[in-house]
Amino acid sequence: MAAVANIVLADAQGTPVNHTFIPLGTDTNGVWWFEDQSASSPIGYNRISLFLSRPTNPASGSNARDRISRIKWAIHLPTLTTLGTNDAGLTPPPTVAYVERANGEFIIPEEANLLERKNVRKYVQFLMADTQVVAMVETLQNIF
Repeated sequence: MAAVANIVLADAQGTPVNHTFIPLGTDTNGVWWFEDQSASSPIGYNRISLFLSRPTNPASGSNARDRISRIKWAIHLPTLTTLGTNDAGLTPPPTVAYVERANGEFIIPEEANLLERKNVRKYVQFLMADTQVVAMVETLQNIF
């Protein structure tokens, strides 16, 4: 088993800035959490969640085609706002204005070989870089 390591992702600024997501560990549901602690307040930390669900022990008569692993991932990007000042002139703590999210799931049959698993991951990587997908996400415009 591989050791858990930081995940480093570059943002979309004109001069990209790398953001380091450090592993926090698993929650009670077995989801691994990673956190970019560069925001001014923990409520605004960007997070990544990863979850692997593998099939249980096979029963008599089971076949690999019916047994699947699921890999779920998500990115959570809160945007903070400050709601003015209070009556004493103090700045209140930041509040989450909204959270942008992206998530996905890989469904991998047990019979899938290594090349097939590599292909599905690579296709998703290239799909997210396709100009039509980029335009839809960034401009919220349909491609047709």
